[in-house]
Amino acid sequence: MIHTGGTLGMAPSKDSAGLAPGPFLDQLLTQLPELGEVADLELEVPFNCDSSTMEPADILQISDFVRERSAKYQGVVIIHGSDTMAFTASVLGFTLSDLSLPVVLTGSQRPLAYVRSDARSNLIDAVILATKEIPEVGICFGDHWIRGVAANKISVHRYGAFDSPNLPYLAELGMMIQIFPHAGKFGRNVPPTVGKHFEGNIAVYTPHPGMPWDPVPPWAKGVLIQAYGAGNLPFGRQDLLQMFIGAQERGLPVVLTSQCISGATNLTAYELGRTAASLGAISGGLHTRWAAIAKLGLCLGASFELSAIREAFATSWAGEPI
Repeated sequence: MIHTGGTLGMAPSKDSAGLAPGPFLDQLLTQLPELGEVADLELEVPFNCDSSTMEPADILQISDFVRERSAKYQGVVIIHGSDTMAFTASVLGFTLSDLSLPVVLTGSQRPLAYVRSDARSNLIDAVILATKEIPEVGICFGDHWIRGVAANKISVHRYGAFDSPNLPYLAELGMMIQIFPHAGKFGRNVPPTVGKHFEGNIAVYTPHPGMPWDPVPPWAKGVLIQAYGAGNLPFGRQDLLQMFIGAQERGLPVVLTSQCISGATNLTAYELGRTAASLGAISGGLHTRWAAIAKLGLCLGASFELSAIREAFATSWAGEPI
């Protein structure tokens, strides 16, 4: 079990109305002695932070931490804050897809120290899933186990905080744990050069009607646009057109995903999408925004050429829907 921080291990702060990290490791098995009945646990803490402060370097550290220890254990549970869990799960879903053991991310909406909390059930379910010998990197939260590269956080207050809008759940966690047949079964196509570095200098745009389009910032190495519907953008605006032309001249990859919760971008469906494609846009298909940023950052970190990045988004690396 790897504890990286987050709400699950926090305790009420005496000095404020907020939450502060509590003495998680000392209290865990005392609070949940049943965990010792499920698995022989070892606990490690590479760092302890709020997940909203998590950086790509931290996630790659987690990836290396898991890989270095993977031969020693039957499964891994990663305790993580929910805010950026879908992004971390996407990155790890790619970098750890070749491992032959389950890597289960979990957390909670309320701390384990609270009387009424989802932390207890999430943690117990995660440990049980980590003993199932199913090679998946997934999120265990609420009633479901979700493939990490297909996950999205959908609620700040419901215990079912995550969903998998374009891929069936890996398992349903009710009175019984029902693991579905596709769990652990997917093609593993991550290029071997991926995972050593992550390029986070990605300009992300979520357009709205009337939004001005400035040139892509000079620091950007790639662009992600969460377009309307199936990939539409207001190409009647000259500033948008000039932004695309500028990105094309700089050789920057421009990936289009959808603002919609479910469904794919399709740059052949409408004239505006076809215009984007003619200007070099790469269709993000069914990638979530988190999986798209994860894949783009890993491609850029591995110094992929533009053609290789285009091919990456047309290929399912680790069971992500495309």
